[in-house]
Amino acid sequence: MIILFFISLITFVNSLSLKQVLLAIDCGGQESFNSKEGYLYQDDQYFSGDSRVSDYTYNDVVYAGIAYTFTPRVYFTERHGNSFDYSIPIIKDGQYTIILQFVELYFENEGDRQFDVFIGTNRILHNFSIIDNKHQKGYAKEVFIYIEIKDDKVFYNDQECSKGFVNGKLKIGFRKGAADLPKVDGIVIVKGHNAGEEEKNYLIDNWEQMLEENRKKEAELQRAELEAQNMIVPDQVEQDEGEGLFSFLLSPIGIGIIVFGMSVFGLLIFTGENEEQKNKNKKKNKSK
Repeated sequence: MIILFFISLITFVNSLSLKQVLLAIDCGGQESFNSKEGYLYQDDQYFSGDSRVSDYTYNDVVYAGIAYTFTPRVYFTERHGNSFDYSIPIIKDGQYTIILQFVELYFENEGDRQFDVFIGTNRILHNFSIIDNKHQKGYAKEVFIYIEIKDDKVFYNDQECSKGFVNGKLKIGFRKGAADLPKVDGIVIVKGHNAGEEEKNYLIDNWEQMLEENRKKEAELQRAELEAQNMIVPDQVEQDEGEGLFSFLLSPIGIGIIVFGMSVFGLLIFTGENEEQKNKNKKKNKSK
């Protein structure tokens, strides 16, 4: 826990308050898990349409490491297809940030995959390519979309997104564009418009330096924890039940109790034998 806390401080991944994150979805994922920031990624849900799941756990790029993120697990799986939606429940009016998380693990070049992203019927991203001048294959990419929900309507850039908020659910759509199929790896819904986009850009611009700092700090904290463990005094180490009893019996008090018990046991046997002898003598006297 200590290590994860300091990693978050170094890499700026803790820029999101845990109270701000309303929902995080690991698209294509089958199990929930905690991010480095400490908020919960839920298993894949709220989706509909023509789509399927891919798992890249054993992909060579994944094995080498996803760049631009310290929570790579969300990028191990994806949902992709011809046309699919996520209908995400949001209870209260207010300002929100949608963070769409992507990584390209199949294509090599910019434009090999291009797709559109909608809120309701309004197109927010057109012929969007995950790979660009800053993001190669295996580089995590986040897109921040700032919206406002008011009176059962959703607004983007002060324009209403028709059918974007229906029955208390925000509708995010993924549609085919100029090349191949749309996909998404994660969706995070954040309360407010201070969702850490500047920190994310700083992380990208200084990735190698921050990655090295992260490795050094993690190694230092691991070494500190090992040193702390080696400083434990042996008699403070908790013994198991058997070892504790054995040590007690060998102590002066334990030996005293054993001796006393044996003495009492011997006295009882001696008393019993005397009583038995007296009874025998009485029987003999009566027979005479």
